[in-house]
Amino acid sequence: MSDIEGLGLGPGGECLCPNCGYKIPHERGKPCQQETCPECGSKMIRMGKR
Repeated sequence: MSDIEGLGLGPGGECLCPNCGYKIPHERGKPCQQETCPECGSKMIRMGKR
Protein backbone atom coordinates (compact mmCIF):
# COMPACT_ATOMS: atom_id res chain seq x y z
CA MET A 1 0.00 0.00 0.00
CA SER A 2 1.40 3.43 -0.91
CA ASP A 3 1.26 6.67 1.06
CA ILE A 4 -1.49 8.89 -0.34
CA GLU A 5 -1.80 12.58 0.40
CA GLY A 6 -4.98 13.84 2.04
CA LEU A 7 -6.25 10.65 3.64
CA GLY A 8 -5.63 11.74 7.22
CA LEU A 9 -2.56 9.68 8.04
CA GLY A 10 -2.68 10.97 11.61
CA PRO A 11 0.00 12.61 13.72
CA GLY A 12 3.66 12.00 13.21
CA GLY A 13 5.32 10.96 10.00
CA GLU A 14 7.48 13.03 7.76
CA CYS A 15 7.32 15.21 4.69
CA LEU A 16 9.65 13.84 2.02
CA CYS A 17 11.04 15.46 -1.08
CA PRO A 18 10.52 13.03 -3.98
CA ASN A 19 13.27 14.77 -5.93
CA CYS A 20 16.25 14.82 -3.53
CA GLY A 21 15.06 12.75 -0.52
CA TYR A 22 15.21 15.58 2.04
CA LYS A 23 12.93 14.92 5.04
CA ILE A 24 11.28 17.19 7.60
CA PRO A 25 8.85 16.33 10.42
CA HIS A 26 5.19 16.63 9.43
CA GLU A 27 3.42 19.62 11.01
CA ARG A 28 -0.05 18.77 12.27
CA GLY A 29 -2.73 20.58 10.27
CA LYS A 30 -0.38 21.52 7.41
CA PRO A 31 -0.40 19.23 4.37
CA CYS A 32 3.06 18.26 3.15
CA GLN A 33 2.09 19.39 -0.36
CA GLN A 34 2.10 22.94 1.02
CA GLU A 35 5.75 22.53 2.04
CA THR A 36 8.60 23.33 -0.34
CA CYS A 37 11.89 21.47 -0.05
CA PRO A 38 14.56 23.84 1.32
CA GLU A 39 17.24 21.95 -0.63
CA CYS A 40 15.82 21.86 -4.18
CA GLY A 41 12.47 23.71 -4.18
CA SER A 42 10.24 20.72 -5.04
CA LYS A 43 6.85 20.12 -3.41
CA MET A 44 7.03 17.66 -0.51
CA ILE A 45 4.93 14.48 -0.11
CA ARG A 46 3.67 12.80 3.08
CA MET A 47 5.21 9.64 4.47
CA GLY A 48 3.05 8.34 7.32
CA LYS A 49 4.07 6.03 10.15
CA ARG A 50 2.57 2.54 10.01
